[in-house]
Amino acid sequence: MAVTSAERSAEVRDAARPQHAQRGDIQGLRALAVGVVLLYHLRPSWLPGGFVGVDVFFVISGFLIIGTLTNELRRTGTVSLRDFYARRIRRLLPAATATLLAVVAAVVVLLPESRWPDFLREVVGSALNAQNWLLAVLSNNYGHATAGASPVQHYWSLAVEEQFYLVIPLLLIASAALAGRFNAAKARYAAGAVALVTVASFAFSVYYTPVNHGAAYFVTPTRMWELGIGGLTAMALHRVTLTRAVREVLGWLGFAAVLVATVLYTTDLEFPGYVAALPVLGTAAMLACAGTSLAGLLSVRPVRYVGDISYSLYLWHWPVIVVILELSGHDRLSKKEMLIALAVSFVLAALSKHFIEDPFRRNRFGRRRGTYLFGLILVVVSVVAASVPWYTAEKHLTQLASRTALDADHPGAMALDPKAPKPVPAGVPLLPDPAVANEDGPYSGGDGDCHVYSLNYAANACSWGDTSSPKSVVVLGDSHAAQYTTPLIDFARGAGLGNWKVRAMTRNGCPFNAVAPSEAGTPITVCSDQNRAVLDRVKALKPNLVVLSGMSRESYLNDLKWTWKSREEMVSGYREMLTAFTGAGIPVAVIKDLPRPNGQVPRCLERNAGDPAACGTPRAEAFQGEGDPLVAASEGVAGVKVVDLTPWYCNADICPATVGNVVVYRNNHVTNTYARTLATPLLTALGMR
Repeated sequence: MAVTSAERSAEVRDAARPQHAQRGDIQGLRALAVGVVLLYHLRPSWLPGGFVGVDVFFVISGFLIIGTLTNELRRTGTVSLRDFYARRIRRLLPAATATLLAVVAAVVVLLPESRWPDFLREVVGSALNAQNWLLAVLSNNYGHATAGASPVQHYWSLAVEEQFYLVIPLLLIASAALAGRFNAAKARYAAGAVALVTVASFAFSVYYTPVNHGAAYFVTPTRMWELGIGGLTAMALHRVTLTRAVREVLGWLGFAAVLVATVLYTTDLEFPGYVAALPVLGTAAMLACAGTSLAGLLSVRPVRYVGDISYSLYLWHWPVIVVILELSGHDRLSKKEMLIALAVSFVLAALSKHFIEDPFRRNRFGRRRGTYLFGLILVVVSVVAASVPWYTAEKHLTQLASRTALDADHPGAMALDPKAPKPVPAGVPLLPDPAVANEDGPYSGGDGDCHVYSLNYAANACSWGDTSSPKSVVVLGDSHAAQYTTPLIDFARGAGLGNWKVRAMTRNGCPFNAVAPSEAGTPITVCSDQNRAVLDRVKALKPNLVVLSGMSRESYLNDLKWTWKSREEMVSGYREMLTAFTGAGIPVAVIKDLPRPNGQVPRCLERNAGDPAACGTPRAEAFQGEGDPLVAASEGVAGVKVVDLTPWYCNADICPATVGNVVVYRNNHVTNTYARTLATPLLTALGMR
C-alpha cells in the first residue's frame, strides 16, 4: 500500500532520502557491486554475469546524484554547476589520477615496450573521460581480464558517468526554468525531464545493442537510462513512501534479480539492451528498501567498509590483475595469483581511501577556483605522463618494424630443410623483433583491403604480377589462407614474373565453406553468402590453381565463438566448395592449417629474451582437436592435393617459437617474415616452380 508524502513519518522520510550518511545500506550495495565485479575479473567462470556490478553502480550513482541535485532544486530553485563539479573533482579525480599515474609507472617499468602504445593511449583516454568511446571505436569485448586487456579499460564506466553528469544538471536547470514560466512545481518538471532522457536512452539501447553489441556496451547513450532509473527512484521516494512489508518484498526481490543476473548472464548476451533491465530494476528495488532486514544486512560494519573503499577498490583491482597476467603470460590467474591480486587490491584501495580520497574530499582548496585549477593540473599531469613514453615507444617500434629484411643470418624455415639445412648463427637479433612481431602481417596492397575482400571491388582488384601472365593462382579462405599470399606475390613479382599472376580473394574470419556457422545460436551467413558469389567469380576466371586454407573448428570456437552443428557439417560444407571447383576443371591445393601455439609467442619472447626455447609449443598440444576439416574434406576428391608444411614448423617433439633466427608466430598466425622463408617448400608443393 502507498501513502502520500504528507502522511509519511519523519523516520521513514529520512531513511528513504538518498543521503550517503543516512543510508548505510547504500554502502552495502556498493560493496555488493564491487564484490561481484571483482569476483568476475578474478575468475569469470565463478560468476559469469559479474559484469552487472557496473550496472548496480550506475543505478546507485543516479540515485544519489540526481536525488541530491533535485533536493537542491527544491531548496534553491536551481542547481549550482560550479559547486556540483567542484565536489566531483574533489571526490573522484585525485584517486583516479593516482591510479592512472601508478599504471603509467607500472607499464614503463614492468611491461615490454610493445605494450606501451596501446596501454598508454588508453590512459590518455581515461584521463580525458573518453575511455568508453575509445573502446567503442575499437569494439572491444568487455569480457574477463586477459593478458591482452588494458589495465585502465574499466575507466569506461567512469567516463559514462561524467558524460552523463555533463547533461543532467543542465537538464534540471532548464526544466526548472521552464517550470518557472508556467508557475509549476520545478521538481515535477525535473522528474519529467529525467524520465524523458531515461525512456529515450532505453529505447536506443534496445535498438542499438543487437546492431553493434561491442560498441553498445560502452557508449553513453545506451547507458544513460540506468542512471536515470536511479534518479527517478530517488525522486519517487521523495513523494511516495512504501509500507515496511512492501519494502521488505521489494528489497529481497531486487536482491534476487541482481543475484540471478550475476549467475546466469554471460558476455554472449546482447547487453545492455533490455537484458540490463533485470539488474537495473533490481538495484532500484533494493534502494527503496531502507529500514528493512535486507538493509540491515547490507549495513553491517565489514560490508559497509568494503562499500566505503569500493571506489578505490574498483580503480585498483583491474590494473593489478592485468599487470599480474602480463608478467606471468597467462590468460587467467592461478589460485596463488588470485590471492595476491585480491590482497594487493584491498591494500591499495584502503591506502587510497584514507590517504587520497578522504583528505582531498575534505580540502576546499581555499576557494572554488582553486579546486578547478587543481583538477586541471591533475588531468594535464596524467596526459603528459602517459603521452611522453607513448610517443617514445611508437617511434622506436616504428624503427624496429622497418627492420625485417631477410639475410643469410636469418634463414628461417630453410634451417629445417631436410636435404640442405641452412646454418643458424648464434647471437643474432631475431626478425622481426618480438616487440613488433604481432604487427608483421601479410602483404597489403591493391585496391581496397585485400584481407577483407569485397564483391564491390574492381574486377582486377587484389591482383599482383604481370596481368598478361599465362598462369594465375587465386587464394581463398580466411586469414590463415591470407598469411600465405606474400611468398606467392613475391614469386609473381620476381622469379615468376611474366609467367604467374596472383589474386587474393580472402576474408579474415571467413572460412571458404558453404555452410554458415552460428554464434550463440544465430547463423552467421555473411561468409557463406559471399563464398557462393566468389565461387562463381573464380569459376569464370578459370585460374590454373586455387589455393585454400582455413582455421580449424576448434580455433573458430575459441577465437570467434563460432560453431557448426558437427565436424561433419563443416567438412561437408568445405567438400561442396572443393567439388564445385574440381567439377569446373580447376585444380585445388589445400594448405594444412599451421600449428596453434600456446599463448602469445611474441610476448613470451619478450619476457624470455635470449631463451626462445621457453616459448615453444609441444607438437601434441599444437595439433590438439579433431584435425583440419579442410584436409578431411579433400580426401577422395580428385583434383585436390594437400600441402602439409608441418615439417617446416615443427620437429618430432616441439613446434619452436623461432626457427632460423626468425619469429614464427604472431598470435595464431605465421609472421609475414617467416612466411617469406616458406617460399621454396610452398611453391614446390604447389607445383609453381
